Amino acid sequence: MTKSLNRALIRGGLVGCLGLLAAPVLAHHSFAAYDMKSLKTASGTLKEFRWGAPHSSMVIVYKDKGKDAQMSIVSGSPLMFSKKGFAPRDFKRGDKVKVIFHPNANGAPGGALAGLTLSDGRTFSDDEAARAAPPT
Repeated sequence: MTKSLNRALIRGGLVGCLGLLAAPVLAHHSFAAYDMKSLKTASGTLKEFRWGAPHSSMVIVYKDKGKDAQMSIVSGSPLMFSKKGFAPRDFKRGDKVKVIFHPNANGAPGGALAGLTLSDGRTFSDDEAARAAPPT
């Protein structure tokens, strides 16, 4: 092989590697569906917790003007929960929870999780949502 062909192959390989490194950043989900400038709080009962990639989610039953209502909250990845010492067994149907969340931009109940307090007092803060929120 000639030197120029070797250089071209090396450059092509480096460009390809850089593209692979950038892929996770480009694939990240947007928080555009949420009002990241606002925070709301709700207390209720955990109806469902979905431990899954790329983001976990939960359904909470809460009281709205005295009547049961449901909201869906999108949360961090399972890896984020695991790094903070949480496992799927920590989220049980019927547990009382308190959520702090960025509301849906369209006004529908629910949003993107900012913080969570479980019935045993343990708390979780969603670092992904915190990075997406504007500074206060």
